[in-house]
Amino acid sequence: MRHFFIVSAVFLLVPSACIAEKLESYYVTAPTLNVRLAPSSNAKITNRLYRQNQVNVLETSNGWVRISKYYDGRVEGRSGSVARWVAANHLSKRRPADLPQPRLDHNSKINGIPKVGQGGLTEKDVVILHRGAKHFLDSGRCKRIEYGDKSGSRKDTYYVNCGEPRNLFFKPSDLPTG
Repeated sequence: MRHFFIVSAVFLLVPSACIAEKLESYYVTAPTLNVRLAPSSNAKITNRLYRQNQVNVLETSNGWVRISKYYDGRVEGRSGSVARWVAANHLSKRRPADLPQPRLDHNSKINGIPKVGQGGLTEKDVVILHRGAKHFLDSGRCKRIEYGDKSGSRKDTYYVNCGEPRNLFFKPSDLPTG
């Protein structure tokens, strides 16, 4: 009888520890999608997702989907448990098609510039990034562009990296016209 009890105890513990929630993958269809701490348009925004980002849906509730496990709300300055939620109407099982891209002169020295739609970039942003990259190459400040993007912390500012430990920041007004 003792042997049966040990086997039963192991059987009861192992399945609960190994059971994973069934995840369903979806893609963001909106240019920008706010991630919130609760299933409400009034809940605190903690992050943003962008078109074509993939998310795993853990739960649905009244037009909202939970995309994270619950965690200690103190991390977010809240009491109790919180999770990350997004509006379900901006998700699709099918990955959205790539957005049209601007016609740009190919330059093998320019790499890592995102496409339209990636990270919320518009066609205008991508054109500015390429202009900035070309400017830094032509001026001799860079020999090669490793990557670039729009700054998340500086308004109307972009940056490129020339393989150095620092980024070169610029605004569209800093660039020559034409």
